[in-house]
Amino acid sequence: MRAFFTIVTVSAVFVGCYSKQTSPPSDATIKKTQSNYDLALADATHSIPYAAEFARLFPGNASWFSYYIGGAGPSSLNMEIYLFDRYQFRMGTLVTFDQARRKVIDFGEPKFDLREISNVGRAANGNLSINFNMEAFRRFGASEWKQIVDAGGDFSAIGYTFITNSPVPRFEELRKYWEMQHQKQP
Repeated sequence: MRAFFTIVTVSAVFVGCYSKQTSPPSDATIKKTQSNYDLALADATHSIPYAAEFARLFPGNASWFSYYIGGAGPSSLNMEIYLFDRYQFRMGTLVTFDQARRKVIDFGEPKFDLREISNVGRAANGNLSINFNMEAFRRFGASEWKQIVDAGGDFSAIGYTFITNSPVPRFEELRKYWEMQHQKQP
């Protein structure tokens, strides 16, 4: 992932400012870190039940770690998918890695956020601008997630009804940007 390489390099430079390291990490170090990251992500999305269920119910989701290297904050697994050209659905859970940072050895309670997008536009600088309908915002935990899983991914099990026939204008621009940000690099 291009974004991961950028984060690793920038993080390493900042960490280097507070350590005895005087140069950026080598290509070999970056490749090893990327390999470990990929192994840990595959492990997490298969071994954490909530993540495995998310992946099964929502193929095509994006998965990544926040603070994989550590130091700046606790590591967490994040998963995200857009639904019905109108909703952003995310899951996050804290994780603890083994010493090699290739496997998840512990994880916390998941938090799920469901947001309805009300508008996709462009800011004056050309960046995408996304507004959300906060009245339709829903945050929930493991017990409500279990109800959704038991219902085969049907959110009405927790009393949430999607608008399925009214895509948000310019949503396709958001989807293309999201896909570009989360595509795997060779």
